[in-house]
Amino acid sequence: MKISYVNVVNYKGLKNITTPISNFICVIGENNAGKSSLLQAILLFLRGNKISKSEFYNPSEEIRIEVSFSGITDDALEVIADEHREKIKKYIKNGNIEFVRKYIIDGSSELRIVSDVPIEEKYSQEVINDSLRGKTGNAIITHLRNFYSEFAAEIAIDSATTITKAKELLNNYIENMPSEKLKKGDVPLPTGIENSVRAIFPEPIYIPAVKDLTDDLKTKEAASFGKLLNILLNVIEEDLTEATETFENIRKKLNRVIEKDGSISDERLEKVKDIEKTIQKNLQETFRNVSIELEVPPPEIKTVLANATIIADDGVRGTVDQKGDGFKRAIAFSILRSYVQLSQNAEWQKKNESKNLKNKFIFLFEEPELYLHPRAQNILFDALSLISNNHQVAVTTHSPMFFSSEKTTTFIKIIKNKNEGYKPFGMVLPVNISDISERDKFQLISFEASNVAFFSNKILLVEGDSEMIVLPHIAKTLNHNWNFKTSSISLVKINGKGSFKRYLDFFSRFNVDVYLLADLDIILKDFDKVNPDEEMKNIRVSLIQEIDKLIEKESLSVIPKASTYSDELSKERAKKIISEIIETRKNEDMNKTLCLLEELFVFEKNKPRYSILKRTDSSDITQIKDNLLGNLREKKIFVLEKGEIEEYYPNNVIGTDKPSKAQDFCKKVKSADEIRKLFSNTESSKNIKTEIDYIMEALFET
Repeated sequence: MKISYVNVVNYKGLKNITTPISNFICVIGENNAGKSSLLQAILLFLRGNKISKSEFYNPSEEIRIEVSFSGITDDALEVIADEHREKIKKYIKNGNIEFVRKYIIDGSSELRIVSDVPIEEKYSQEVINDSLRGKTGNAIITHLRNFYSEFAAEIAIDSATTITKAKELLNNYIENMPSEKLKKGDVPLPTGIENSVRAIFPEPIYIPAVKDLTDDLKTKEAASFGKLLNILLNVIEEDLTEATETFENIRKKLNRVIEKDGSISDERLEKVKDIEKTIQKNLQETFRNVSIELEVPPPEIKTVLANATIIADDGVRGTVDQKGDGFKRAIAFSILRSYVQLSQNAEWQKKNESKNLKNKFIFLFEEPELYLHPRAQNILFDALSLISNNHQVAVTTHSPMFFSSEKTTTFIKIIKNKNEGYKPFGMVLPVNISDISERDKFQLISFEASNVAFFSNKILLVEGDSEMIVLPHIAKTLNHNWNFKTSSISLVKINGKGSFKRYLDFFSRFNVDVYLLADLDIILKDFDKVNPDEEMKNIRVSLIQEIDKLIEKESLSVIPKASTYSDELSKERAKKIISEIIETRKNEDMNKTLCLLEELFVFEKNKPRYSILKRTDSSDITQIKDNLLGNLREKKIFVLEKGEIEEYYPNNVIGTDKPSKAQDFCKKVKSADEIRKLFSNTESSKNIKTEIDYIMEALFET
């Protein structure tokens, strides 16, 4: 049994968010967006602690923390007392059950069950209880006929002379209501008490980011890492049978014992009996008919183990509360790693399985990377990944080290909404990358890519190294505020236009604004990779038709080299087209076959097409080209009008390769005026500006 989703309403900066919860989730986002609030909401749901007014997003409304549990089996319900189990079972559907904890303004809470409830308010449990309160006999029947007339018309109510019977009939009626008369709502716990169901909830182990960790490192059972230490020490219980027998003897000396046959034996010390008799005698002077029994909590192995103490000696021997924060956190995660390592042992696994510890805990860690160098972060991530095989793990993080396509397939990005007119609030974007292909996982999911996905508001995808070197220099030279390093705008190199679509889809999952900067030949090759709409496709077709007319008119066709044929026909694109040609020939679809052949050998025309595309001497072609580039810009796709970035360099730029030329450009082109002279003018909606100004303004000023 584990948590499958959480809905939080009106808690701190979370106005209303819903998110799935998997075995291992990473909560990402900027500071003060609400990451910690999500973990704390889960903790509040499980613990029910009282809260202050300041924790309400809107103090005039209640807080709701709704949690859905899945994978509920009969074994999971064994921890609930027999008298409560059947009452809970009726609310389990397909192994799922939902609870909600509601907080009112005084900071107190109530745990309830989410269920289908009647749309009519008078059939709510609260109204039923209030309306029947104090009524007896025929007054109950009269009330039912007047207040619940449609119910009384369908159900025989003559036997409803007690409140218990009336409620029973009403509840049976509600359970058989058609779905159109029901809505999703919540009802009081059928068991009446919260502790009756708490045993099925996972035990939270919570490590906050900014706090003295001393309390969490105390090895009391209630402290987070005390619980972990107890898991480690649990396995030695069976090796302490002699001590257990001693404790049992002590128990008999202090308390009456109920034997297996139900009889009570009393082997207590005479002094204990005397103490009890004396207390009772004095009490009966005031309350004559009252008897008391004295119960002394006996020592247990569990209690003894829970009082273990962590002593550290780093030159100065003492308890961990006397050490620095980094040292405390290191010890905390050393315990965590020890649990992971020891749990791999077959004997440990067997003992833990016998104690039914799977899914017993949910680990809630804020910024576990704090005070850890990158290698230690990797080790911790692996430890948490292993723990997630048996227990749910949720972390808030600023570290790309916690990004993995295999282990953390669910990310929760929390974004701050400014909410003009009222307080800002966090919005949740669940990110699931489990459907990414193995090839894309290998190429896309890297430290650099995940770092950008986590922490950027905007991303500009570029084709190669030249743009990565030149664009930051150009931006800062044009406007000192246009700084890629200090802004949340990132450049990402995709190594060729064929990858535009994959990177665009990947980063879009993180709700990041993604812009593309492509060479002019994107119009001729891999145009589909920029996700063009139908209008763009139609304009492109018209443009190529006009270009082909000019090729024919000027006899510009060029036969590529043999090596070009070899390269182009060996690509995946060509193989796919050839497979389609084979199928169309089988179906004797000659028109389709001819179209596919045209597409297969389109590279024969690309060189003369590209030459004409770069020219400005044909007004018809230039007009269609400008129209297409304008449409692309509106979709955040910038295509370099002159061809590629190197076409804009002045003649004195030199270098042995593209990166060295780009570096030489940065050394030699030092002013905004020089840069603007190098770029052609592009017409925007209001005025004429250079092409590069249009690109940078879209990135930095929008």
